[in-house]
Amino acid sequence: MSAESPCARLRVSVITETYPPEINGVANTMGHLVRGLGQRGHQVHLVRPRQPGETPASGFRETLVPGVPIPGYRGLRVGLPVARRLRRVWESSWPDICYIATQGPLGHAALSAARALGLPAITGFHTQFHQYSRHYGLEALGQSIMRTLRRFHNRSEATLVPTAQLRDELAALGFRRVRIVSRGVDTDLFSPQRRNRPG
Repeated sequence: MSAESPCARLRVSVITETYPPEINGVANTMGHLVRGLGQRGHQVHLVRPRQPGETPASGFRETLVPGVPIPGYRGLRVGLPVARRLRRVWESSWPDICYIATQGPLGHAALSAARALGLPAITGFHTQFHQYSRHYGLEALGQSIMRTLRRFHNRSEATLVPTAQLRDELAALGFRRVRIVSRGVDTDLFSPQRRNRPG
């Protein structure tokens, strides 16, 4: 959909534990998502953990929540479960939909708050924590992590994934209502006009 396409203007609450200027794949994806929604005329409310020494970004509404550092990942924080606070925030400014991009305590709190208020909530499957358990010597926890992820995502209206392969993998593991929202390409940055010609 182009920026000029007519569509309903939505109030979208985006809940994430990582966002630019943090540098990782999820932060990058969330930055593009929030900018893209704003360019299409949607009102974005961003909920994320406060990073040390920062102030809210300009251009859209933010709710910065408390967080704790992630061991081994300097500069990243896990948002604390603030369901009661999110309920108050959303009751004072009702979103049309919540997009929950984190599977941690903040994401669980956001999903619980949205369901308690009857707000539509969709989740994003951005990080395959169940596979990471092998790399950290926690293979025994893999099945438990998968059950927790499946229970979390199946409580939402839909789970968004970037590829058909991941959709099929999750469906085979018992995830319901898995939908593809593929990653986009910046056609201004990656266009034929910018091609380097040989010679």
